Amino acid sequence: MCLRVRVSVFLSLFILSCGIVSSGLAGAVPALDSSLPEGPLTVRDCVNIALGRNFSIINAREGVRESEGAQLGAISSFAPHVSSGGSFARRIQGPQEFYVAEFDWTFETDRLSSDTYSYNIQATQNLLNVRDWANVSSANHSVRAARYSLELARQSVAYQVKAQFYELLKATKLAEVSQAAMELSQDELRRANAMFEVGSVAKGDVLKAKVRVSQSELELIAAENRVKLERSRLAKLMGLSVDTPIQIVEDLGAELPGVEVEAPLSLALKRRPDVLAAREDLKGANASRFASKAARFPSLYSSLQYSWSDNTFPETWDSHSKNYAWNVRLGVDLPIFDGLSTSAGIRQATARAAMAENQLRDTELQAALEVKEALLILEEATRRIAASKSGLESAEEDYRLSRERYDVGSGTMLELLDAEVSLSRARNSHVEALASLRVAEALLEKATGEPVH
Repeated sequence: MCLRVRVSVFLSLFILSCGIVSSGLAGAVPALDSSLPEGPLTVRDCVNIALGRNFSIINAREGVRESEGAQLGAISSFAPHVSSGGSFARRIQGPQEFYVAEFDWTFETDRLSSDTYSYNIQATQNLLNVRDWANVSSANHSVRAARYSLELARQSVAYQVKAQFYELLKATKLAEVSQAAMELSQDELRRANAMFEVGSVAKGDVLKAKVRVSQSELELIAAENRVKLERSRLAKLMGLSVDTPIQIVEDLGAELPGVEVEAPLSLALKRRPDVLAAREDLKGANASRFASKAARFPSLYSSLQYSWSDNTFPETWDSHSKNYAWNVRLGVDLPIFDGLSTSAGIRQATARAAMAENQLRDTELQAALEVKEALLILEEATRRIAASKSGLESAEEDYRLSRERYDVGSGTMLELLDAEVSLSRARNSHVEALASLRVAEALLEKATGEPVH
């Protein structure tokens, strides 16, 4: 059998003897559905779309996968490690000349060659290693912290989408107010022209009405552009193209808060994902600190090795009945001095644990601040609705009276235009107050850690 064929067959046997199958655990990110529900979207529809498409959430999911990979790496220290190796060697000795002085005799040897085939399989098992156990515990806490971070990303995106939804709805309503103001100013211009033609009013009233029409047109242009911009911002949050023609349900809801939370601060500290993640980070840091100290503990391991070597190629399996060896080992590793690396690791881990504890305290304070802020904003929005509603009713009545006075000639165009401007502002204020209430409700849900379903 030629050398090349022998080597090829030997390598095939070696690969089969390893018995190692590598499998990838990575999964692909699921394909995102680009279709939108038919008809106008509710705020819940927009949130659901964003939860599946927003890239902050997608990255948070990858963060969970990364931590799970680190967890698997920590667990792998307790799995048996199997390795195998093999070799082929050929030694060629060229002709040699020897001289025997006693007999004055010289002779030469022929060219010599010899082959060596060998392979081995070795398995090692970690029996007891306190440091590895602590590392597994730390990795478990990291996975839980990553999952809480994912929930935090979901809640943050849900709030952002809700807030942007109502920003778009507010811009749409304000554009409608601007359109109504435009139509009102055009009606006033037509009225002023008609009265000027019959000599009831001066030319100045017509000019004032034209100026108001021009101002109303400018305000309408800005309002319509604002609608387009807010629509693009909402599409971006939802993971859609900024040119997506999103249509939403145009309903600002009731004038009273729809969210009531009992003991909001205790509820926030109990279920807010950033607080829960900070607690898991602290537990993981403490586990890492213990793992650093456990590097000074002894560890117990075992190993099993099979090796075979011969000068002839194994034509059959019976060739393995000789020239083989088994080695079984049970050992203990006892660290004595490692150049202060363990001491350095303990110091670093202790500092990280202290920072994690400080971060937890800061996160809890931030949660308390956000709850307080959300409650104040909700209270303010509720009071603003009552005030804006009263102001709107007064503005509507003032405009009606100003128009009547102007029709009978007892009022001026300036008074009428001032009443019209006040009416538009009152309508804007009422729309903004309603939108602020809805955003305040979403902010309180986020501040108290309301789960996103």
